[in-house]
Amino acid sequence: MFLRAVPFGLSNSSCTSSVFTAVAMVWLIVLGLGFGLLSTSWGFADPPVDSPRYTPLVRVIQKIEPAVVALFTPVDNQIFSGSGTVIHSDGYVLTNNHVLPKTEGFALMQGAKPLQFRVVSRMPEADIAILRLVNPPTNLATVPIGRSHDLMHGESVVVAGNPGGRGIVFTAGIVSANNVLEGGPNAMIMSNYVNDRRDRLIQFDAASNRGNSGGPLVNMEGRVIGVVAAVINGEQNVGLAIPIDRVRQSMESLLESEMVHESTLGLRLDPLAESAVVREVVPDSPADLAGLHPGDEIVSLDGKSLHHAIDWQLGLETRLPARKLLRMETKEGDRLKTVELQPSNYKTTEVADILGTQPGLKYMMCEGKFNEMPDFDELTANRQGVSEDLEVDLVAKDRKDYFAIQFDGFLRVDKDDLYRLIIVSDDGSKLYLDGRLLIDHDGNHPPKPAGQLVRLRKGLHPIRIEYFQGNGEKSLQLFMDPCPSRASLSLTPPTKVPKEALSHIP
Repeated sequence: MFLRAVPFGLSNSSCTSSVFTAVAMVWLIVLGLGFGLLSTSWGFADPPVDSPRYTPLVRVIQKIEPAVVALFTPVDNQIFSGSGTVIHSDGYVLTNNHVLPKTEGFALMQGAKPLQFRVVSRMPEADIAILRLVNPPTNLATVPIGRSHDLMHGESVVVAGNPGGRGIVFTAGIVSANNVLEGGPNAMIMSNYVNDRRDRLIQFDAASNRGNSGGPLVNMEGRVIGVVAAVINGEQNVGLAIPIDRVRQSMESLLESEMVHESTLGLRLDPLAESAVVREVVPDSPADLAGLHPGDEIVSLDGKSLHHAIDWQLGLETRLPARKLLRMETKEGDRLKTVELQPSNYKTTEVADILGTQPGLKYMMCEGKFNEMPDFDELTANRQGVSEDLEVDLVAKDRKDYFAIQFDGFLRVDKDDLYRLIIVSDDGSKLYLDGRLLIDHDGNHPPKPAGQLVRLRKGLHPIRIEYFQGNGEKSLQLFMDPCPSRASLSLTPPTKVPKEALSHIP
């Protein structure tokens, strides 16, 4: 990869200045010594409030310090370390997926005793995850969520984390680049790409090391603007962070709380709004019947203030398992009102009886130079037939570049369950299931995965996969697994959809 970025959250204790075995860590926790390890007072008096030592940087660090988390996961007599940020008072912590080799571990915060944590959900392809502290204190501090769309080169930032497993450490620097390409040959070559969909990262120069992964990149307003994720081997003072806007846009798909807990409210919020603003209301849903409209602001949920869509989504994660009535304070214009919502049962798509299917998917291949998915209804097929699998090379034959393929047929599902589908493609792809777009993986990009949770009934589900190839390498694969737990996603390799599960009507 162009950046040669490597995750640095999976730091085990043998690489730190102090070597701990998993057994030793457990004893530390049992004895409560973690409190002393991360205590910051040491009995010294604070400077006077008007001291010039209280610089803007110091004040930002003091503001975020209580909500930065050092993560420790015992695995095979070693301890893997990472970092995280408390972003919700119910105990939810934002971190990287790659710092969580198991579904539970231990968390330390400044001046607090160790807490156990459990992973709530992961999004491996975005390298983000949400975990929850077990029995957190009632006055749990949080770090506000900011925006990353308007970052300025040179603006000051703070990095907080757990480098080397040594506990919470702070460093400072600047935003070196606000839109660094993740993958690709070099900037000159990439300037010729049209509709490139590679992810972008924030580059910063504050010192960071293995164990910092998952921790916050914070601006001088004390808001999270990124999640520290990687470094570039062989380069100095180069850290990389996932922009917080990408986290905002991914949180609903990361959690899918309504689908997982089989409850529906029927509204979606604007992920980038500066408050919890309703973007969409489903007709005849509980939200619609309660009188909610697009543009309404949700001020609180069961008495807890909401500041943005992430607050709403994590609030649902806490409350939906109980399936109780939700009380909300909403604002329509200047008018405040109380709204009560009773979640309804989550509905899955009906499966029709389909007879006379045969193995494989129908395909049509169209030659042309595409930089995004074409409208196949406006194309003339150069080749048509049936493919046993998503066999791009066999369908394309001697055509190496510049073509598009549409596969149509049915996907067999063997039991009612929650599933995770993953499509991997180079270049763009789209996956439609039961007549709706499930995964949009369009644009020019290298081989990379895109996944989505979906609740499916047993039977045959109409499936359509669209794919286009620009130039260079080409690939298209589909994976599907039951999802008994969002916490264990990525801990085992995904299962490729077998050709026996694909069929069509002649």
